[in-house]
Amino acid sequence: MAKMQYAQGSFTHETQELIIRSTMTKDSRLKALVEAYFCPEDYFALRERMIGSGAIGGKACGMLLARKIAETELPEYAEHDEPHDSFFIGSDVFYTYIVSNGAWKLRIRQRSPEGYFSAAGQLREHLLHGVFPEKIQDRFVDVLEYFGQNPFIVRSSSFLEDGFGNAFAGKYESVFCVNQGSPEQRLEAFEQAVRQVYASTMDISALEYRRVRGLDKKDEQMAILVQRVSGSYYGEYFMPCAAGVGYSHSAYKWMPDMDPGAGMLRIVMGLGTKAVDRTKEDYPRLANLDRPGVTMLTTIEQKHKYSQRYIDLLDCGSNRLAEVSLDTLLPALPLWYKKMVLQRDNAAEARLREIGRFREVWFVSCQKLLETESFTSLMQKLLKTLERVYGNPVDIEFAVNLDAEGDFVVNLLQCRPLYQNKSLENIDLQSLNLKRVFFDIVDSAMGTSCKRRMDVVVQIDPLLYYRYPYQKKYQVVQAVERINDFYKGSNKNLLLITPGRVGTSSPELGVPVTFRSISNFSAVCEVSDSRAGYMPELSYGSHMFQDLVEAQILYGAVYNDRRTLSYHPDLFQDLPDRFGQICPDCPELAKMIQVRETDGLYFWLDSLSNHAVCGFDG
Repeated sequence: MAKMQYAQGSFTHETQELIIRSTMTKDSRLKALVEAYFCPEDYFALRERMIGSGAIGGKACGMLLARKIAETELPEYAEHDEPHDSFFIGSDVFYTYIVSNGAWKLRIRQRSPEGYFSAAGQLREHLLHGVFPEKIQDRFVDVLEYFGQNPFIVRSSSFLEDGFGNAFAGKYESVFCVNQGSPEQRLEAFEQAVRQVYASTMDISALEYRRVRGLDKKDEQMAILVQRVSGSYYGEYFMPCAAGVGYSHSAYKWMPDMDPGAGMLRIVMGLGTKAVDRTKEDYPRLANLDRPGVTMLTTIEQKHKYSQRYIDLLDCGSNRLAEVSLDTLLPALPLWYKKMVLQRDNAAEARLREIGRFREVWFVSCQKLLETESFTSLMQKLLKTLERVYGNPVDIEFAVNLDAEGDFVVNLLQCRPLYQNKSLENIDLQSLNLKRVFFDIVDSAMGTSCKRRMDVVVQIDPLLYYRYPYQKKYQVVQAVERINDFYKGSNKNLLLITPGRVGTSSPELGVPVTFRSISNFSAVCEVSDSRAGYMPELSYGSHMFQDLVEAQILYGAVYNDRRTLSYHPDLFQDLPDRFGQICPDCPELAKMIQVRETDGLYFWLDSLSNHAVCGFDG
């Protein structure tokens, strides 16, 4: 009807309001931005790409809005914009799917306080194994015919995602469809990807996140964003040249003279999944946009050691998302690509020559790309423009594709407001006169300036965790969850001291907790230990970091270097250990995990100087 009215020269404000509220967003701040930047043709183009009715959800709305802002406010963006090629499965299809598979009563039961967690598993199974109505299947076939055999990704785009104050980072599934094989195989893979996204609404971490954020009573309908994957073929492999996340304001200052307001990038080679997930021994490149080519690592050996060793990509030969070592991928890469994203380790090559072996040694650094002023300048302008228009810091997800001449295009995949804690204050930590100090660290903390009481300290012994059998390490996660739940609603602030990387998916690198496991903690501190080989990784840009920031969980890292001024892990040995009371059936973990309640312990953080202290106040 709106299209017919527009063809006759009429498009009222009421019509626009109705379209935005029913199709795009009910958030008043986002609605005002959509009204300011969208024209009638934008709404009509969106409708032509929709499957079913309802809203397109927060992630899709944020992506489209950010692109319109960039096109309008930043003329140079047009020269480097890679257009999105997306379809939108409306939120009503989620309800249609539930009803047509006889799960509506179960959905109602799960929405009740008593069924919120208990009915979630059963509903999840229904969502994973349902059948789509024939009309929806026909539209799925249309999408597949449009994409041909080009890869695409099926992404969650729920009502509550990517709004002001609730990012839902990493809570719901995103599923790559490599899109190879017969039409029947490709359709089944597409349908199963949609099922997985729907089922992820019942994931325990997502439910816990909504509960902590006070959103458990709100209706969470799942729309879906189907995006063509940005990238090129390298032999049978498909991937973008680089990808990552960008922040218009950095809450983490890793150099004293760094400007957090300049924005920062967390960038990787290949698919951007490596930029947001903390896996194996991979280290994304962090670049602050006041000096993007500068790194805190000083030698080639350090740069190589703390680099990305595995590349996430789509393997079209085996029709799957794959993780491939850089050495495996190198033969498929042209020299111009290597020079832009990789770097030679001359010292390693020299050592090999000494023993009669002659070969090139490359590692991922993205150095040449970050030294390309036209790229980093555009990214900074893009981030600051979005921040100005949103009236709030933002974070984005992006992919970058290059050619042999060095020209580049940026695909803006996602944009959301970054959570802000307004209660900033400057704290002079030099004036503290503490009786006993637990830790004193610089240049290795995240969060806003504060003084916070710590009532309970949970310590995981690095060496005992390292020696614990690999197949049993998830027992440690379960124990942390029980401690987390034990103190739920107690008004006590919990501090977790954990070895290695918090939230890693690789148990040998740290305790693989999820947000569900630590949702009631007030602070998390990663500890390095040379005896076990554990090394913290500052989480900035990862999904775990988003959880910590939004939940206002303070973060610190205790390194074995100049960043740790003091650390006394045995400070609480004289206090009673409550682990046996909380987890009486886990005697094998009793020495590894210690739970001690304290009196007068505080965590101070001065974000301006990136200095954090934890100790007893007077």
